[in-house]
Amino acid sequence: MPSLPLLQPLDLSSTLLGGQSFSWNPVSPSVVSGWIASHPVQLEIKKNHLHWDNSDLSPDQIRHYLSLDLDLPSLLESQLLADPHLRAAARQHPGLRPLREDPWECLVNFICSSLKQITQIRQIHANLRSAFGGPTRSFPSPSTLTQAGEQSLRNCALGYRARSLTATAQRLASQPSFLSIPDSLPTPQAAAHLETLPGVGPKISRCVLLYAYNRLDAFPVDVWVDRLLRQLYFPKKRKPFRLADLEVWTQKHFGPNRGLAQLLLFHWFRTRPKTSPLGNPKRR
Repeated sequence: MPSLPLLQPLDLSSTLLGGQSFSWNPVSPSVVSGWIASHPVQLEIKKNHLHWDNSDLSPDQIRHYLSLDLDLPSLLESQLLADPHLRAAARQHPGLRPLREDPWECLVNFICSSLKQITQIRQIHANLRSAFGGPTRSFPSPSTLTQAGEQSLRNCALGYRARSLTATAQRLASQPSFLSIPDSLPTPQAAAHLETLPGVGPKISRCVLLYAYNRLDAFPVDVWVDRLLRQLYFPKKRKPFRLADLEVWTQKHFGPNRGLAQLLLFHWFRTRPKTSPLGNPKRR
């Protein structure tokens, strides 16, 4: 079984099962099973080494997918010193890492995520692979989902989301280069580009940019993040946040790698003890 030494902290559960990806499932307390670059694989950490069971995946692919090349504390050094909430999140989850998901797969997952819990989104993801992925259960392409049609997607438990996914699949089947976003394109413009797709708004565009394109300056805001921002940073605010104001505030408060701060705070806030006085929203 191939392996590589871990030079950075890695928590497989929080990283792979916490809401960035939906292609992973726990096998045992120390083993997770899922997909990297269209390859099925099981991952396990033993004696500070990461082991995987598919030799078609190289160490470089594993490092890239799990962002093991990034020294995360150094990227948020000044913010960790200044923000006690972020510092608490980093202490609680030092092995939480940003993923580099496939953009198409990530986009589909988040189009399917509206008003769904993580376990439900994982089930939809599995349904799509089973229904349209063939014998290898590969993730279906835009062309495959276009041919499948809306009703077949509804049969995979997408509900009303099937309409948006069908329309987006049709668009990308006819424009295969659409998701080839150059690194030189600033993140706000990259988000606006993705938001021309059916069913894609500011939250989804920024999730895709953060979790698939490694745009560490993307700051998605969903139900959880809205709740934590209000309770931790704006306890007296009652009016809805304006996206433009949040863009300015998060950039100023969390810095150029604010997406890492979002990732830490989101997971810490969502998984804190149920007895916490901060509240407990049920849905993403």
